[in-house]
This record gives sequence, C-alpha cells and structure tokens, in this order.
Amino acid sequence: MPPPLKELLTCWQWSHTIPIIDFIGDFMGRTKKVKEGLPAEALHAIEIVGGNIRTARKRRGWTLDAMSASMFVSRKTLASLEAGDPSVGLAVLAAALHALNLANGLKLIADPVNDQVGMFNERQHLPKRVRQQKPDKNELEF
Repeated sequence: MPPPLKELLTCWQWSHTIPIIDFIGDFMGRTKKVKEGLPAEALHAIEIVGGNIRTARKRRGWTLDAMSASMFVSRKTLASLEAGDPSVGLAVLAAALHALNLANGLKLIADPVNDQVGMFNERQHLPKRVRQQKPDKNELEF
C-alpha cells in the first residue's frame, strides 16, 4: 500500500525546499554583485535607458501588464527593466524596444562608427606609405 499523500508531499517539500532556497539566495545576491561590479556611470546609463523605456510606454498609454504581455515577460521583469536593474537580460531590453517599435536603436549600441578610441588606434597603425604591390608570378595577365 502506498504511503499517504500527506507524507509524500511533506517528504517532497523538505527535499526540495533547501535547493530552492539556495537558488533564490544565489539569484538575489547576483543583482547586488552586478551592481557592485559596474562603474557608476554605467549604472546611471542603465537607469536612463530604463526611464526612457518607461516614458515611451506611458506615451503610448500602455500599462505594465499590457506591455509585459506583448513582450512575453512578467510584469516584475518589465518593472525591473524600467527601474534600471542591471541584472535584467539583454533579450528583455530587445523585446521592450521591439514592442515599442524602437528596435533600430539597439543597433546603435557600440556602433564602430561612434568608437572614437578605436578609430584613433586604427589610424595609428595605418602604414605611412602605400606601395603598389608587384603582380604575382603565378597569376596570368591578359
């Protein structure tokens, strides 16, 4: 005869409670670690992006519930994005921009055209003179 359901549930609850608590503790600590590891100006930029998304959502007259449903994320995740939580994933940001029809702005992040330091370094490594290369002897000329 199988054990009563109450005993099975109690056994299952205790065996799975500790790992779940550990997972939640690790996850909750991750946000703090991410915030501590980022420079202040990066955190400020993330907060500005979150505020901009909130403004765009409100301009469209959308509630958190409506926009989060269109993004296929939870209301809490969207609220975290709008609050500037740095642990929110890039995919959530992309989904929010897509829902707002602002996804083209995502392409501008780290655009090489705007990389002044990279362009300066590239110019430093350009050759001083450019010589015409001799034709390869194995190539046929017509």
